[in-house]
Amino acid sequence: MAARKTKTANGAATNGNGNGAGSIVELTKELWQAAVTLRGSIEPADYKRYVLPIIFLRFLSLRYDKRRQELEHLVFHDRKSDYYGDKKALDDPDEYRSAGAFVIPAEARWENIRKAAQADDIKVKLDKVLELLEKKYPDKLRGLLPPIYAGSNMSADSLRGLINLFSKDVFTLDHGGEDLIGRVYEYFIGEFASSEGKRGGEYFTPASIVKTLVAMLEPTKGVVFDPCCGSGGMFVQSDLFTKHSHQLSFFGQESKDFTYRLCRMNLFIHGLDGNIQLGNSYTDDKHATLKADYVLANPPFNDGSKGENGWGADKIADKDPRLVLGKERMPLSPRNANSMWMLHFLSHLKEGGTAGFVMATGELSNSETSRLEVRKALVEQDYVDCIVQLTGQLFANTQIPCSLWFLSKSRKGGNGFRKRNGEILFIDGRKLGTLIPGSRKQKQLSTEEIERIASTYRQFKRKSNPDEIPGFCKVATVDEIRSYRHALAPGRYVGNAALDAEDESFEERYPRLVASLRSEFADCVRLAAIIDKRLAQVTNGT
Repeated sequence: MAARKTKTANGAATNGNGNGAGSIVELTKELWQAAVTLRGSIEPADYKRYVLPIIFLRFLSLRYDKRRQELEHLVFHDRKSDYYGDKKALDDPDEYRSAGAFVIPAEARWENIRKAAQADDIKVKLDKVLELLEKKYPDKLRGLLPPIYAGSNMSADSLRGLINLFSKDVFTLDHGGEDLIGRVYEYFIGEFASSEGKRGGEYFTPASIVKTLVAMLEPTKGVVFDPCCGSGGMFVQSDLFTKHSHQLSFFGQESKDFTYRLCRMNLFIHGLDGNIQLGNSYTDDKHATLKADYVLANPPFNDGSKGENGWGADKIADKDPRLVLGKERMPLSPRNANSMWMLHFLSHLKEGGTAGFVMATGELSNSETSRLEVRKALVEQDYVDCIVQLTGQLFANTQIPCSLWFLSKSRKGGNGFRKRNGEILFIDGRKLGTLIPGSRKQKQLSTEEIERIASTYRQFKRKSNPDEIPGFCKVATVDEIRSYRHALAPGRYVGNAALDAEDESFEERYPRLVASLRSEFADCVRLAAIIDKRLAQVTNGT
């Protein structure tokens, strides 16, 4: 049955408990602390495997219950509704999917899970619920909800406590239109990432960074690709940007099994379809032939710099087409995968497409031969469109600042874009961002700050060069960039270049300074030879 357009039973949203954004933040923190106290003997790194499925079940049940109540009102009470008297609508999957909900088995409905929680065999019962859901939606949930509780060392009391925690009435109240359980789900993902020390956000990118990338890239229609997709935040935010227009197709890849399942669950929760594959993007590109309109990604920062064996550069074939820019074959750094990610992103862009991604700040000016050569080629072959440098502390678990890169195959103009060959927009956002309410270490960009950055880029790519604002933005020519040896740190162009060193970690700064010092030594030797020659000429009277 096709879904019919009609009003809902609830009417306009009301703020049932007076909660605003600030109180929701506090509430999510309280729930996190309460969940942590129930961990018992479960290792911190494993705890997410037991908590997130429960939030997932709560989410599905809340969505189902809300839609069921709307349909019951329309079927039994609203005589003006197209649904009036049509009892079949109550169990029609299309009527639920149109509202972002799913028909779920009776055992998976929260009221029954809550009742089952009092039984001694709750761990077995919950595994059966997960199994039922997977059978109900095999195409979307196959392999995502393995039966993990019965065989775990989580106590029945701890599991019961989690179920009771997420049974609180606060989840059923309207929070000014806020999706509380969705916020809690995302908050918990972020907290798990933070507690495990995921450098740079291994499976969770802070919301304000994702929003900035999406607002600048403006994905509206076509293919969105993320080859290191984590929990899928780039896809969810892109869908929100289009106001759920269903004009985007999502393709992704993730190397870690749990994170891969987390992404698919996240897409399912948000009613999105995506072709998400499990595999290592370096050596096993599952979407090798894909050409995307947009690439959105937050790759692992400086992957390979810590381990003894690097990131696996020796496993990349010499004839790998991703390594070719123009007629040049690019070298790879065995101890740092940053440039490999850039080449990977660029290789998946169709003509007219643009890639926006997060990168460690050190990559803006690193002088390691292979990484410098890739950066130089990207500039000289006219792919670099915009560079944004951001403040530190935007990630919950690392002080390292980051930058946003935009590589584009639309710089010749067309399809709403102007011609901007030979020019690069630099934006310095290091002074932007404030501490998240209640946090003493993590910052976020405000809606106004995100729009300031995004509108500057929109003007550059669609209308004209934005006015130069000292300390914030400037459009530089390739000739200017050559004079800085292809360094792309915005501070060198917009002003306040002295701050550049402060925004690099020691391990990034040290090799750059050593290389710079050696270059200065070489210049000294060259200049000394010139001076000696001139002195000899003077002495000989020539």
